[in-house]
Amino acid sequence: MRTESVVSWKTERAQGLAMYRGQNCVTNQYSRRGITKREIIVVSCVAILLIAIISPLVIYSRESSRLLHCQSNLRRLGTGLAAYQTTYQCLPPAAIWSTQAMHSLSLNMSTRPDLFTHANWALMLLPFVGEEHLAEKMDYRQPVSIEQNAAVRTTFLSVMTCPGDSFNQAENPHIFEPTPGQSISFARGNYAINGGSHNMRLVPGSTTIPSGDGAQLKIDRENREFQYWGNGVAGFNISFRQKDFANGSSSLVVFDEVRAGIHPVDPRGVWAFGQIGSSVTWAHGVNGDDYGPNNQWPRSDDILGCARLHDTVGTETLKKEGMPCVSYLDSNTNATARSLHTEGANVLFLDGTSRFLSNQIDPGLWHAIHSRETPSELLSSNDFDHQLATENFNDEAALSDESEQHKNQSTKKTTSLTNSIGMQFVLVPAGTFTMGIADSGNNHNPPPETPAHSVTITEDYLLGQYEVTQEQYLRITGNNPSYHLSEDSTEGDAGKKPVERVTWYEAQEFCRQLSNLSTEQMQGRTYRLPTEAEWEYACKAGSDEPFDWGRYRKNSGDTGYAGGIRPALPVTSVGHYPANSMGIYDMRGNVWEWCSDWFDRDYYHRSPRENPRGPAQGFIKVVRGSDWRFTGETCRIDYSMMPPWKASPFVGFRIVCELHQIPDENSIHNHGNVAD
Repeated sequence: MRTESVVSWKTERAQGLAMYRGQNCVTNQYSRRGITKREIIVVSCVAILLIAIISPLVIYSRESSRLLHCQSNLRRLGTGLAAYQTTYQCLPPAAIWSTQAMHSLSLNMSTRPDLFTHANWALMLLPFVGEEHLAEKMDYRQPVSIEQNAAVRTTFLSVMTCPGDSFNQAENPHIFEPTPGQSISFARGNYAINGGSHNMRLVPGSTTIPSGDGAQLKIDRENREFQYWGNGVAGFNISFRQKDFANGSSSLVVFDEVRAGIHPVDPRGVWAFGQIGSSVTWAHGVNGDDYGPNNQWPRSDDILGCARLHDTVGTETLKKEGMPCVSYLDSNTNATARSLHTEGANVLFLDGTSRFLSNQIDPGLWHAIHSRETPSELLSSNDFDHQLATENFNDEAALSDESEQHKNQSTKKTTSLTNSIGMQFVLVPAGTFTMGIADSGNNHNPPPETPAHSVTITEDYLLGQYEVTQEQYLRITGNNPSYHLSEDSTEGDAGKKPVERVTWYEAQEFCRQLSNLSTEQMQGRTYRLPTEAEWEYACKAGSDEPFDWGRYRKNSGDTGYAGGIRPALPVTSVGHYPANSMGIYDMRGNVWEWCSDWFDRDYYHRSPRENPRGPAQGFIKVVRGSDWRFTGETCRIDYSMMPPWKASPFVGFRIVCELHQIPDENSIHNHGNVAD
């Protein structure tokens, strides 16, 4: 009985356990027939979160890879360039432009570059970058556009490619159509040699608009020679050597990244075509409207065929794609670096270093590193990396200098003054005026970064009644660098013409030497250049009325005003034209004038209301010669702005005399005076 009971109990237990398990299996099967809404939401949120985290990393990784590839190609070109330099002891020209097939020698303005453009720097580098087989196919004696050179110019070269540029494709060649029914194809490219950051206007300019840092053109009609160059590392029909590079190789850009044109009509980004915009950057400095990388000003790039490009793809498309150009000009005049990277573009320095530079790089610094003439001390190696990484300079030093500048200035007042060498000064009374008012003859709105703004000059100051003359400059410095020499004049004004062709540094040195004369120190007088605010205030005689400006002179008697007005007036003796209401001569006429300020296009936005003295640091100096900085059509062009190491036959200066407490005799004796 007991055994049967045990068996019965075990059987019942097994049956119950089986039933329990069965019930649970059924229950589990029923409960897992599908995914709940809550689980779907949770999984979706997790997936979205993962995508949000991973996608930027993937995009960043891809962009970094493209950027590195782009820089690697730049360095490869740099290695080839170094080998070329070793072989020929110079850098290649931007391109060879032949005069053989042209009647006119104004090749820089021609609309038929196919007839005269031979090899460019890229074609010359082919044997040095592992493309010897392609170089052997090229007939360097003929224009690149001829049929025999088609196989070379249409070759898609990886070394000329930046992977981030989706327009650099074999399916998007540049097709140049010189005449109806004729077409010449070119493969795209993403690198251009630095032709320079100079202004697009030719030097030396005129009294209308000086071009102190402009392009240079040499045409010899008798020998049919043509040369065209700026401040960069390469020109047309001209090469530069290492000795020509004042700022050395570590702070001088040799190659800029550029974008391939967005349509076959667009000539930008073409590796084998030796033209501005195609394989040469040109006139992309701070005193033009195409400064810095990826400039988005609607009229920045000036290229051949831009009008047709606007008609073909539309202005809005060009704006959307970030590839603006001037629709009403039809010549290759200026082009800057461009890329499809985020917020910047690659450059290669002459020492082979590749850098990615921000779109927000200081425009003056961009100008300086693209000029072979920049003094090396301006780009010191210890500070260079910091300068490249700094978007805006700190202005605190300039403001603190203001108090130091006037700390010892005497309160003694005088309405006029003649110093020991006969220089005459007029008292300009303190006052408030609106700085930057556009001329009344200008129908365009000023650029937004240069707003009219109220400025107060808190102290009276003595300003030169005339520009510094050649006679005065010669007496103090012992030399006369002027182009318009007074002895060439028939007016009998020996020494009375303004001194010009002086750098900003030389104008400063004149002030220093004049201040060191014992006769001036005994009177407690020192000298300096006026600030831009002081200059404009005196030019306008304190008025807030806009100047009645016109591009052309209204009549033959409209003299004395030179800034931006055609035809140009000659450089004449100081005081030849009428004075303004303060008794000051030639502020809108004769030569233009250096000011003390460093130039920064955005400075008007942050300048102090009282006694602005310009940014504390910079690379370009302010030059003035009219009521406000811009002349002609309002745009982002400051033709007259110049680097302090440059000089122009149409830029001189006038000075401010400051009166101080007269030092005692012993301090004068111990100062180490310059002999009178």
